[in-house]
Amino acid sequence: MNEGVWEKSLDNIFTFIEHYIPNHLFDLDLAAPQQKALLQGVQDGKRYFVICAPRKSGKTILVAIIACWLVLRNQKFRFFIVSGSQNQAEWLYKYCSEILWPSTPERREFREFFSQFLKGEPKKSVIDLLEGGWIRYSAASKKQVNAPTADGLGMDEYVLIPKDIVQQAWPMVRGSETPMRFLLSTATPGQENTDSFLDILDEAERIGFEKFEWTDTDCPFLQTENARQDALIAESFLTEDMIITQYKGGVPRRAGRVFPRTLVRRMFVKPDPDNPGYLLGGIPYDPKNPVFQGESKGSFDWGFDHETVMLEGYRNLDHKIIIMKMVCGNGTSAEDWGERALTDTVEHNIEEWLCDSAGAFQNRALQDRGLKVTRRVFGHLYRGKEWMIGLAYDWMQKTIIIVPDTPEFQPLKKQLESYRRGQDGKPKKGNDDKVDSFLCLISGWDPRFYNESEGYRQKIPAPEARRNVSENWKSFSTGDKPWMPDEWRGREEELTRQPWKR
Repeated sequence: MNEGVWEKSLDNIFTFIEHYIPNHLFDLDLAAPQQKALLQGVQDGKRYFVICAPRKSGKTILVAIIACWLVLRNQKFRFFIVSGSQNQAEWLYKYCSEILWPSTPERREFREFFSQFLKGEPKKSVIDLLEGGWIRYSAASKKQVNAPTADGLGMDEYVLIPKDIVQQAWPMVRGSETPMRFLLSTATPGQENTDSFLDILDEAERIGFEKFEWTDTDCPFLQTENARQDALIAESFLTEDMIITQYKGGVPRRAGRVFPRTLVRRMFVKPDPDNPGYLLGGIPYDPKNPVFQGESKGSFDWGFDHETVMLEGYRNLDHKIIIMKMVCGNGTSAEDWGERALTDTVEHNIEEWLCDSAGAFQNRALQDRGLKVTRRVFGHLYRGKEWMIGLAYDWMQKTIIIVPDTPEFQPLKKQLESYRRGQDGKPKKGNDDKVDSFLCLISGWDPRFYNESEGYRQKIPAPEARRNVSENWKSFSTGDKPWMPDEWRGREEELTRQPWKR
């Protein structure tokens, strides 16, 4: 072993991985950018980490590598592993054992090298170092997690750990001079600590955690032909939430916030104090004279028991969606709003208005002025509110949407931060007029039409189940209705009723 390389590896975790970690365990060349950022954060002395990633994406082995590097760098460092099950904790511990005491003949020299720092061969649940440090794991029991004082605490598959165990284990590092916590998990829906994990993700910056999230598309080893084929098969068997969390690394729908606060706050950008007329980052923004520099769209959420909300924005050449204007007002006067929309269409070259379908007369007033109107039916099975939420979430995750963080847009920001689901998993109604207009507007930029990934897709039934009657030769009819779309059936009276009749 090269002494110079070893000394360098104690200061540089990337050198440690390159020279002392076998590629079959972790290959830096195939690591996601977020995984490298996590390693850099540890090297820079950060203390608290929360990690959200899909299954089989390398989060457990990554924390095992970090644990080994920490105890070798400071051989008095004590690292404790707790998980929702003994088997899960064993996996992380076994990775540590395989690094520090490799069992294969071709890595015998590494075992002999690391043995100079260890008190003999690793035991079943603890690796002891000569200077007093250790790596150990235990099953999730109050007795076990109450016993030791540690410097580092790794909570693997955090969502599966019982709440009382989390409560007991949390203070384990409070007496350390160098406390570190690693909370890592896939955001599996419906587990005991799912909501707690999602709350920590939301509030990471405020409570002092470094947050690292990666998806399947960030990991080259999950983009092989076999991996993609397996994901395709899984879509036929798993629920939508399980596909999003287990395979893609996203977060599930839940009773709670619809949009993580982190994403909402990141979306709002303050004006640049040193460059009037611009937002931080160089985005032009003058509220008194807004200039739309790209494909422009507008939206309406019509107010019948709340305010009517009009939003306008554009997609620039850097593929950012910039929201430039929000107007709120009482009343749903078709003529007044129609004239306002026409004026802004001419002034800002707005190509399309995406409107709440409930305002039939208001939408007609826009059309009568020659404006292109696309109606959004919030209750639509495939292109309703859930689709719009998923699409907006996809853009927000990619840091595509920018909203000026000014008083004009504070009502939208507050509603987005407080927008929640009920216990049935559906978005709560009420105090959501700004959010609804926002969802309508963002739905105008479907990722499928902009050379982006497919983004959010709702699961749709098999082709046979959604065939129109005119395509179904088994039930072919020569009557006058075979052309009729399925969603029109049974609504003849409603659809043919004269406008003046109720």
